Amino acid sequence: SASPPPRTSSEPDVVSPRHPTLAAMLRVALRARAVARGDAQSTARPWAEQTKRRSCQGSRPLRSAAETKTGDGISMDVEYSGLWGQITTFPKRRPFATNIMVATVKTSCADLVIQKCAEGKEEIDWKRNGVFTAFGFAYLGIAQWFIYVSLFTRLCPNAIKFANMSWAEKLKFRAGQIDLVKQTVYDNFIHYTFVYFPVFYMFKELIQADSSKGAGIDVAKMGENALSKYWNNCVTDNLYMWSLWVPGDLLVYACPIWMRLPLNHVISLAWTMILSNLRGSEK
Repeated sequence: SASPPPRTSSEPDVVSPRHPTLAAMLRVALRARAVARGDAQSTARPWAEQTKRRSCQGSRPLRSAAETKTGDGISMDVEYSGLWGQITTFPKRRPFATNIMVATVKTSCADLVIQKCAEGKEEIDWKRNGVFTAFGFAYLGIAQWFIYVSLFTRLCPNAIKFANMSWAEKLKFRAGQIDLVKQTVYDNFIHYTFVYFPVFYMFKELIQADSSKGAGIDVAKMGENALSKYWNNCVTDNLYMWSLWVPGDLLVYACPIWMRLPLNHVISLAWTMILSNLRGSEK
């Protein structure tokens, strides 16, 4: 077969470095093609990243039940779906709001039970019930949350860790045992004696005070009357309180943290009935 004719010097060699102009043109063409492909990919990439980002944001509420917030150590991000799931997980996700609602309803209902069942009243004393409802909302629902969650966890730094341990671990954790006793002492002999009862008598005096004789309410006189009534009843009131809440607090502060509020409200329901029967009808 005939061999191909040799190239002459007039034919361009595309790969030869002896033709720099043609080689440069090829490099420019290849670079332009690569740039065009890169532009197409970069145009599609932001849309894909945006879609991915949106999908991540859309799945944000569905978190692991073990993931906890760093705020009060009690609130949790839990996985749920649908209205029923949102309702059933609300106490774990919003324990502060749950505490306010439960404390208000519980305190009001406890007084109503005592009025109708224990005292046998035909007509409900709504002004008296208003004392317990307002006290349950403002003090038991809001103020006590900050006392127990914010203040006590600072005074007793091992409290939450101790509460979430198993019973076998609690028996070995001496620092947690000391904090358990400290919380019980702080609650019964400082909080209840010097804060809880004076505030209760203030609410009682404010709502049940007879303002029909005067143009307004004398705050100084109201406070004096409230503290005078508490002074007369302080021994009896505190003995009733300590007999229920010293053992009750030892149990409440030793149980797991998720069980603390429900158990506290169960014991508090019994205490509110005692308080309503003891001081509810007094003027």
